[in-house]
Amino acid sequence: MPIIGLIMITSCTFLQTEPVSVSAGDSYFHDRAIGSPYATGIPYALWLTIMDQYPKELGLNWGEFTEKFGLIKKDNDPRGLPVGFVLEHDRLSGTPFLMTNCSLCHTALINKRKIDGLGARTLKLTELNNLFMQLVSRQDFTSDTLVSAAEDTAKRHSIPWDWRSSLAAKMAIKKLKEYSTDHKAVAAGPGRSVPIEFMKEVSHLPVEPPYGYVRFRPVWGYGKRQSFGADGALAGDTALAAATVEFNKRMPPNDIANYKNRFYSIYNYLKTLRSPPYPGLIDKTLADRGRQVYSDHCAECHGSYDSEKKTSYRERIFPIAVIGTDPDRLITLTPLLIATFNHNALGRVAPLRNSGGYVARPLDGIWSCGPYLHNGSVPTLHDLLRPANERPSVFFLVDNSDYDLNKLGIVTRRGSPLNQNRVEASSSFLFDTRLPGNSNKGHEFGTQLSEADRQALIEYLKQL
Repeated sequence: MPIIGLIMITSCTFLQTEPVSVSAGDSYFHDRAIGSPYATGIPYALWLTIMDQYPKELGLNWGEFTEKFGLIKKDNDPRGLPVGFVLEHDRLSGTPFLMTNCSLCHTALINKRKIDGLGARTLKLTELNNLFMQLVSRQDFTSDTLVSAAEDTAKRHSIPWDWRSSLAAKMAIKKLKEYSTDHKAVAAGPGRSVPIEFMKEVSHLPVEPPYGYVRFRPVWGYGKRQSFGADGALAGDTALAAATVEFNKRMPPNDIANYKNRFYSIYNYLKTLRSPPYPGLIDKTLADRGRQVYSDHCAECHGSYDSEKKTSYRERIFPIAVIGTDPDRLITLTPLLIATFNHNALGRVAPLRNSGGYVARPLDGIWSCGPYLHNGSVPTLHDLLRPANERPSVFFLVDNSDYDLNKLGIVTRRGSPLNQNRVEASSSFLFDTRLPGNSNKGHEFGTQLSEADRQALIEYLKQL
């Protein structure tokens, strides 16, 4: 069968209507992939072969891969796949494809407890992407060197494989080679990504500084939003706005816009997610005092919460001149990108815009969401409630570090590479807020509170 024929049949098979349901959304979020394997996946035996060929770069096995790129071990997976990696069986090629889903970027650990829907804190997504594109660009990354080896790998691991699988592997290698020609390496560090830069890459537009670093955010408050993104950059159909994640993974926009039920299912599932309860003890007397502090200083922007965690939240976007946080995310949203994206089928139903500011987010589960600000530049809520010049300016993000349940945020290591021991240096990221895109300034609201009011407010926020 010609390659084009296989692509067309696969597209027709993938694009089919299915009922919208919360259970389907749950499955897509945790256990299934959303896109077509031929657009956003890779034959599993081929992936295992690539790991075998490049163990120094990717790790000797799934355990080393998981640790190297800040992933989370999946419970009871016989293959050892980390959270967010799934296998989708493709009946046309007769073989499983390795793909990713929502849980990759929206699952995190808090003191070894796995929290569904929380933004990934240790995931090194851009670093993984950069490294893989480097491997793809190598002269020894070819069909001649990999496809026959993938067949041997499939036999060794009892993975279904025949001539159709070999054809799918050749298609995947060709596709990856094409992707690598557009790739611009931008390293965001753990717990962050550069979605606007991915969007530019997919749209064949120049990827140039400044870069719009953003934290992986919790998704349990998404149902309260009227837009998508830390800056409200995507409006219109909010369920499909979230599908830009799949667009950035090169899922065709026509597939997203015309066959949208799976995204509506995910959206309905997200509306059922609840933020995790604070796991420690709460001083009720202090929290009651903090409720009034919150009402006086925070509720106007972030909504009101009653004892049952219901809110009167109304989304508001505050101009950069008011909020004062790092502007680079807004700068990278160029008129050319907006015009290009809005011309495709997805952009017509979920148009891109430059909002000129950032969203005052709902605060469900805010105790668990450190580091703070859209770029993750402030480690704890305790730091955020202090003037910018008192916040940590340089600190180390250490893999699998504990979460501070008193200051409400990540535990960091302060210092410089010169006084850091070798073991820590191999597993940490130096976050320098003086670098472009990393500013920890802005959001000076509440910074003039007394120490007593600050502690009361933090105690109240533990309840949300």
